Amino acid sequence: MTTIRRLKALKGVGILADRTAREADPIFRRFNLVYGFNGSGKSTLSRLFACLEAGKLDDSLPDGCSFEIEFDDGNVLAAPDALIGAENRICVFNEDFITRNLRWQEGRVASIFYISEEQADLAADLKATQDALSKRREIKAADRGILREREKALKGYRTERARLIAGSLHLGNRRYEAGQLQADYERVPYDIGSLLEADALDAVIDVARLSEPPPSLKEISIDVAGVLRAAETARDFAELSFGQMVLDEIEKHPSMLPWIKAGHDYHSARDLDSCLFCGSELTESRKKKLAEALDDKISKLLSDLQKANAEVSAHIDAIGPGAMAWPRVAEIDLQLQAPYGASQSKLEEVLVSILSVLKEALRVIEVRLKQPTTPVNHDLPSSAKVKECCDTLNEAILAANDLIRQHNKASADFMKRQREAREAIKKHYLAEGRDTYEGFKKAFAEAEAAVNASDDVIADLLLKIADLSGKVRSHGPAADQITRLVRAYLGHGELTIFAAEEGYELHRHGKIVKGPPSEGERTAIALCYFLSTLESDGRVVKDLIVAIDDPISSLDTKAMNYACTLIRSRLVDVAQLFILTHNQHCMNEFKKAWRNNAAGTPATATLLYMDVTIAEGSGGVRTARIVDLPAHLRSYDSEYHFLCHKMLQFEAAGTGHSEYWFMMPNVIRRILEIFLAFKVPGSHPLQQKLETLAKKHTEVDDVRIKALERLIQVESHSDSLEDLISHSSMTVEETRDANAALLALMAASDADHTAAIRKQCKAT
Repeated sequence: MTTIRRLKALKGVGILADRTAREADPIFRRFNLVYGFNGSGKSTLSRLFACLEAGKLDDSLPDGCSFEIEFDDGNVLAAPDALIGAENRICVFNEDFITRNLRWQEGRVASIFYISEEQADLAADLKATQDALSKRREIKAADRGILREREKALKGYRTERARLIAGSLHLGNRRYEAGQLQADYERVPYDIGSLLEADALDAVIDVARLSEPPPSLKEISIDVAGVLRAAETARDFAELSFGQMVLDEIEKHPSMLPWIKAGHDYHSARDLDSCLFCGSELTESRKKKLAEALDDKISKLLSDLQKANAEVSAHIDAIGPGAMAWPRVAEIDLQLQAPYGASQSKLEEVLVSILSVLKEALRVIEVRLKQPTTPVNHDLPSSAKVKECCDTLNEAILAANDLIRQHNKASADFMKRQREAREAIKKHYLAEGRDTYEGFKKAFAEAEAAVNASDDVIADLLLKIADLSGKVRSHGPAADQITRLVRAYLGHGELTIFAAEEGYELHRHGKIVKGPPSEGERTAIALCYFLSTLESDGRVVKDLIVAIDDPISSLDTKAMNYACTLIRSRLVDVAQLFILTHNQHCMNEFKKAWRNNAAGTPATATLLYMDVTIAEGSGGVRTARIVDLPAHLRSYDSEYHFLCHKMLQFEAAGTGHSEYWFMMPNVIRRILEIFLAFKVPGSHPLQQKLETLAKKHTEVDDVRIKALERLIQVESHSDSLEDLISHSSMTVEETRDANAALLALMAASDADHTAAIRKQCKAT
């Protein structure tokens, strides 16, 4: 039978310190004693167990708190929403139980239901149904574990896949997350044809990456026909012959032709009779010869040469420096860069040949301009070769411009192309991951169906259990049992319990009790009532986990010993028992009974302590942690050694922070009471005993005696550890002074005793 192993996690649970599953913590065993002062969190701890009993979060716990309780089979019940599973096995006795079940003002308690002989068959059916419920909950717990793992795997795949797609979509400030992936699988049409090759995928990702459309580009423009004409014109000029059209002097000095023509035109226009250069007479016959040599043909030749020179130079500029303005590969749309680069390489290759032709043509024309009447030798290719080169150039320009036009269209349709690119990316990844995604979905759906099936079965079993429970309940037999337990608990028979029409009546000496009983009687009745409920509703004691919070109150030592014995004997067979107490005598009784169990191999008992501290910088907030019972409480029945240990710890802290400073005034007061009771026997007031001892030991500074007197005045009398953690009005400085004063007084009045205490109760 599984039992509670540990508190796995705590957060916001009152005074109990927050903790995580990775922190070391005490392991609960079959018998567990938890000792702590009033206000140390025992009631809060009992309410955590009560949450398991009720299957829901206790209303008295802080809002927003959460906790996890682990069982020894690894199962974990957690607040606020996963507490169902152990309701029929957990039984908690605390103040909340008393409030719910006992109405002291009316002298009544709530009904207890027991199984009668004639209902044995129904009880057996009830037990079988409860067993089936327990097994089904185990199946559900296992199925829920599988469901959580498959849900985690499905969510993990969605998240990872969405992250991959988001990285390719380049959505900027927008997100693409797991929820959108799930929606796209349901709404986006895709199939095996949506898968893209690596290059195609890279291309659409590049389109998606662009933050704005590329700018529109100008097409490449070259006058190919003009280039062809220029080459042929240069060829004609190179081979042109003038025959006897010119003077012998011009034949001998052809480069002077432009100068001669300009001079002739000048002299003729002004009707000059002598040469301005040499002063010789210009005869009519000489003028006639010059006019015949410099007729319109020469003028036209020179004009044509100059025009051809300008045209060829313009073509060279358009192809050379002008080509710098043509679109570069990097400016072209990403998807067109590869073919455009190839087209541009072809264009550049043919332009080398074209430039070579044009440069030779320019050279021919420039030479002919200098010597217009003389033919020029040249290296111009044949007309057919030049035409072939120009045709190739024209094809390269057409190919490049076609790509530029495609680029410009892509720029104009940028938003549409980017939408289409992103849609293609999504479809690709949806198709690529379809089989894996469907596999995760199917596995999750199967696990979810299994859990839902268990829920349906559990709901039916709960209805059946409720029906059977209503049939088997009978409250009559409980009255006598409660009365016997109360008589044994209190040691007298004054109180009796009688079954009434609704629940029970509480009688004293045969008469109904008016008003609430004493605190001790109330605790006795409540606890005995609780013990009587353990076997109700068909429960079996050996299957139960029982938690009892502060079962002893206002009893003398004899009654207390018997009460502890009664609890142990009645609960010796339970699967697991927790005793939570602030009463030192009660703690000692269970400690003595379970000490060997705690030290055995394997250990079957755990002795624990609610350690309340105030951390430095916490603003005075107290927190409690469950730790092993301190050695001085474990080894001694008296609290004296434990108190002295705290006193020496406080001394060792010096002026530094002490986690226990808030309790030290009460601790010092209690040590002073015990020490003075030993050194100054009698019933005198504590103040008088202190004065008596101070007079015997005048070496103790009077200032220190006054510090102890201040302590006696401020702190109320306490004969136990129960109220040690209440706040004091003394300051930390006053408390340090009182601590030092007490140690000085003890050393002066009983050095051997003080030395032994320092050795046995040292701070470390």
